[in-house]
Amino acid sequence: MSERSTQAVHKHESEQDYLETILKIKKEKGSCYAVDVSRALNISKPSVTIAVNKLVAKGYIIRSEGKELTLTDEGAKIAKKIYERHRFLKTWLMKIGVSEKTAEEEACMLEHDISQSTFQKMKKAYKEYYSE
Repeated sequence: MSERSTQAVHKHESEQDYLETILKIKKEKGSCYAVDVSRALNISKPSVTIAVNKLVAKGYIIRSEGKELTLTDEGAKIAKKIYERHRFLKTWLMKIGVSEKTAEEEACMLEHDISQSTFQKMKKAYKEYYSE
């Protein structure tokens, strides 16, 4: 993969990570601000502000006058898809003996790269195997 392609992939992953993080924080706390995202992702607040501005411009999030971050319908759709993948992949990795810490880290990597078709097949195989 060329350097330019790699940068595009990482940019896409980063956007998804921000959306997923906003979703998780909202579920946990009821509200989400840039500082919450900064802490959760261990990224500087100025970097988060830049990313948030881009996500607002793309129509994935809304920032209220009080600076609270809210996912739009499209942003929520992306965030929920990534969050579902993350939870499933982490659970599956732990079921096959991967430590929780490693499963968490590797689920973060896999959630972005696996096709929807493969993900659906993995879920089906998991349900068949573990329902017996």
